[in-house]
Amino acid sequence: MGPLLWLKMIRLVIAGIIVYVVYRSLKSLFAPSGRVSGNAPGGTPRIEGEDLVKDPCCGTYVPVSSACKATMDGKTLYFCSRECLEKYKRETS
Repeated sequence: MGPLLWLKMIRLVIAGIIVYVVYRSLKSLFAPSGRVSGNAPGGTPRIEGEDLVKDPCCGTYVPVSSACKATMDGKTLYFCSRECLEKYKRETS
């Protein structure tokens, strides 16, 4: 390999790095902001505007407004469906 070929390869690598940096910069500028606000204390993911709760039966995260709610042993539990609620009741009885 001659020195000219090495120079072309180095230019190609540098051009690739520049394209990647520009891509990442533009992606962060135009990405929707505020949709997911990270993990809340306790590891429950949060979406702006509504809290998510974890179904103790299947582990699915469900918005509070659409969850099936049950109080057992003085504790409020949230389920993704009526089926999970009934299954949890059968398994814990």
